[in-house]
Amino acid sequence: MRIDDRLIHGQVIANWIKVLRSDRIVIVDDSLATDPFMQGVMRLAAPPGITVEVCTVQEGLVTLGKSFSQGDKALVLVRSPQVAERLYQGGVKFKTLNVGGIGAAPGRRSVFKNISMSDEEIAILKHFLVEGVEVILQTVPDERGVAFASLADKL
Repeated sequence: MRIDDRLIHGQVIANWIKVLRSDRIVIVDDSLATDPFMQGVMRLAAPPGITVEVCTVQEGLVTLGKSFSQGDKALVLVRSPQVAERLYQGGVKFKTLNVGGIGAAPGRRSVFKNISMSDEEIAILKHFLVEGVEVILQTVPDERGVAFASLADKL
């Protein structure tokens, strides 16, 4: 499970696919699920041979609920902590949450490199820690990730 507001983009995703040995990408995003043109763009941006599925949060609950329990090697992409939270609360349990890119915007502050968060987003990630989910801030697989737990008290 990875939060990256750009979803599929450039070499970052190609590198994550290699490191994770994923055979498919599942994007959970309500707005993208209703936009066939942008879905096509996402499929073109994926590395060759990688299947891209786009689904709403409700569809994701069904799709990921089944495949995660079978040890699926999908890279799951969401734009925000809110979507990750909805999936988790809906029964899609994951042990690790990778936070890669959340852009600056009004009401957000810089937390780590190109990761900015609102107070609500920080609270959601803190709740994941309480649930036992390891939250790692890591923009690219070649760099060492930073445990969100090590920053949480300062935020």
